[in-house]
Amino acid sequence: MKEIYREIKEHLKKDFNLYAYLYVLLFTFISLFIYYIFKSGRGFIYKNFGSTRGIIDLIIFYLFTYFAVIIPILIIKKKTFVLKSKEFWVKTLSLILVFGFFSGFYKLDSFAIKIGDNQYEQYYLAYIFAYLKMIFPVTLVMIALKIKYDKKDKHFYGLRKQGLNYKPYFLFLLILLPLVISASFMPDFLSYYPRFKFWIFPEMFGLKSFMQTVFFKLSYAVSFVSTEFFFRGAFVIGLARILDKDSVLAMASFYCFSHFGKPVGEAISAFFGGYILGVIALNHKNINGGIIVHIGLAFLMEAVAMAQYLIRN
Repeated sequence: MKEIYREIKEHLKKDFNLYAYLYVLLFTFISLFIYYIFKSGRGFIYKNFGSTRGIIDLIIFYLFTYFAVIIPILIIKKKTFVLKSKEFWVKTLSLILVFGFFSGFYKLDSFAIKIGDNQYEQYYLAYIFAYLKMIFPVTLVMIALKIKYDKKDKHFYGLRKQGLNYKPYFLFLLILLPLVISASFMPDFLSYYPRFKFWIFPEMFGLKSFMQTVFFKLSYAVSFVSTEFFFRGAFVIGLARILDKDSVLAMASFYCFSHFGKPVGEAISAFFGGYILGVIALNHKNINGGIIVHIGLAFLMEAVAMAQYLIRN
């Protein structure tokens, strides 16, 4: 934990600019306040979800939220020369377009309905597809970017074994366990977790409840790999050659906006957690720490929520 603290301190020492950080914090958290307190913006983001217009809305939302942060940062730090970089625009636009498109891609729901014999199977498959749908297009785009711009890097945007001490991340999960247990007594937590409430579903596809849960959790884990690969791999490591340390703060805000619609505490923690994981990813050119924390925390919340159900029933 001391190592992580030292890295964050060193990053802030080199990167901190009062006006840039103040702008990003105000923009991000005023947006959060408007969204969750006044419930403004929900109509634009999700009103047309499940349609072509909904995909366009999400793409516009993500384009706006990223560039509304990174461009002012570059202006404040007098680095507007970055905006003349073709690589910057190709990477950011291609990544945001694929992320926005597949975040709102609804055809898989129709496919799930055709495959499933009943509403339970349809619902189950819809969630499985939703968790898996991002990994393939994001990976394809990043392969193309790697070939075009980052051939010399000996890693694939942070996917590698070397360069990281893994012990602090498991210790961090252990420290978080009491907080997760405390949160599990809140109604909002139990209404959202576990993501797969196995007690609701009958036998599906000839699978018993245990195997249904296993397949669901595996797809759930893959979704976190794709999340780390996209935000810390692409938007921090992939853009660091152009943006240097500025890639971290912009990503943290963008990551927070991607959580709009989830519980407000999760959206707020996404900013700070994303920032910390971004610093680590940038320093080590390794995203595995984020993958461990992300999957570990998610599974802790799942396990605690399931335990709450079993105890109460």
